[in-house]
Amino acid sequence: MTRLVVLTVVWGALAAGAAGAQHVTIGAQGVMADYKEVDAGLRYSGWGYGGTATAQWRKFSAEVAVVRLSLDPTNGSSAPAGFKATQLDAWIGYAVSPYASLEVGLARRSPSDDFEAQSLGALRLGARSAYEIGPGAVISLRANYLAAAKFSGGGHAPFALDLGLGLDLRLASRVHALAHYQFQRVDRKTNPGGTGEIPAPLQLSVARAGLAVGF
Repeated sequence: MTRLVVLTVVWGALAAGAAGAQHVTIGAQGVMADYKEVDAGLRYSGWGYGGTATAQWRKFSAEVAVVRLSLDPTNGSSAPAGFKATQLDAWIGYAVSPYASLEVGLARRSPSDDFEAQSLGALRLGARSAYEIGPGAVISLRANYLAAAKFSGGGHAPFALDLGLGLDLRLASRVHALAHYQFQRVDRKTNPGGTGEIPAPLQLSVARAGLAVGF
């Protein structure tokens, strides 16, 4: 329910932004990803596609990114087969300075088969900074702690971090080139059979690039 409320607020902010925002973008992206379940030696890589939308209104901002991934085992992986997954990331920010915003949001990853990979749901708490490095070029840095993480196979994560690097380059009055890199590390722990906790970390790297239209 909490994740649904956060997502509703994000989409509400995007809708409000479309009506009276300082800046709105909507775009499509190609995606390259690498995913690991380190303890089991499960390693995957693959490609996908996705969409992104952003909006700014006064000191508030909202961003949603959805990608669809097709991941296959890499060389040396113990994974028996590949799988498909949908990754949802959403943020709401409030600017505390011209260059920095505090953020809340959610992270959600849903594999096509929970027996092949863990699903993940978590809340985001963190900050984002953005700097104009040249005319029409903005670079951004993001650091989020992933709280209250839930997994399809159980367990908990005392520490989970999501880092991001982005570039927004204005090519024309309304056309933007976007590039983003996201690194996610979730130090999951499980207690199979009640015999004691063992580490079962998850790690994801996602690179997205594409075009967006600004309004």
